[in-house]
Amino acid sequence: MKKKLVLSGFGKVGREFVKLIYERRQYIKNEYDVDLILCGVIGRLGCIFEDEGLDLQTLLKCKSGSSGILQYGEINKDSFYDYPVFEGDILVECTNSDINTGGMALNYILNAIERGMDVVIVSKGALVTNFHDIINKARKKNVKLKYSGATAAALPTMDVGYYSLAGSKINSIIGILNGTTNYILTKMFEHNISFNQALEEAIDKGITERENSMDIDGIDSGCKILLLSNSFMKTEYKLNQVSIKGIRNIEVEDIKKAKDEGKVIKLLSKAYFKDDKVVLEVGLEKIRKDHILASIKGTNKGAIFNTDTMGEICIFGGASNPRGAAAAAIKDVINICRQ
Repeated sequence: MKKKLVLSGFGKVGREFVKLIYERRQYIKNEYDVDLILCGVIGRLGCIFEDEGLDLQTLLKCKSGSSGILQYGEINKDSFYDYPVFEGDILVECTNSDINTGGMALNYILNAIERGMDVVIVSKGALVTNFHDIINKARKKNVKLKYSGATAAALPTMDVGYYSLAGSKINSIIGILNGTTNYILTKMFEHNISFNQALEEAIDKGITERENSMDIDGIDSGCKILLLSNSFMKTEYKLNQVSIKGIRNIEVEDIKKAKDEGKVIKLLSKAYFKDDKVVLEVGLEKIRKDHILASIKGTNKGAIFNTDTMGEICIFGGASNPRGAAAAAIKDVINICRQ
């Protein structure tokens, strides 16, 4: 079975997605009887499209971002279009997240759905701003929609909620959903260093960028718990309904005090019922060292689902990097093809 893919966004995650298709196409074909053909890549400055599939080896030699799309278009002039081409079976959306308007990602998603394409979403902005519009339009057009990469990269939160806990009511979700902040807190705890020292180390190692407010101020975590709540707890919330406090103001003394109490400090994302209403929160909390989330260190993430019939289900780990997010997108594509 052949499946033609169109990718929007050729940044870090988009590029890793192309690499995975290039490296693993034959394995996926042998294992799942699905031949994934990347036909198009859409960017801010244009689009490259070839109905029989792009030359991925050439594409991977090009720069990242829209300049790489232009570069490929210079090499293969007949492949370049100055408008997005939505001709394929599945759109894989990997553009930069715009959590204020949804950005171009929202436009790409809605256009693909209108044309009857299934959609895999990695960038979370469009879902954060227009979750129910996207879900409802996908249902109306009878297209499949998956967004594992938007909720915690490689950590399979969506799979657990949708499949493993089917038939159960989810009472609460508590998790560590951002690898950057967990890395910083781990370093501060284990090496007695300041927030700024730990942050610089994270930047030097490529764990985060110089512009890191989405991570540090807890916004990324807030976006993820919002999507999980809207998906599994029947909420219709917006981001401004999530109480969010990040880690920017944490001091060495805070870490020391937690240690003295036999506790660790973690940035926890929570969705839980209070007086029959779901409350969403992100903030620093001291938890006992024997708490299962206390064992999650470095860039690892984790989540605990509390249910009415299956008890508590805990997942943790998962790569917190562009390749991990791209791998989650590949998983979603394969699972769409399985349905």
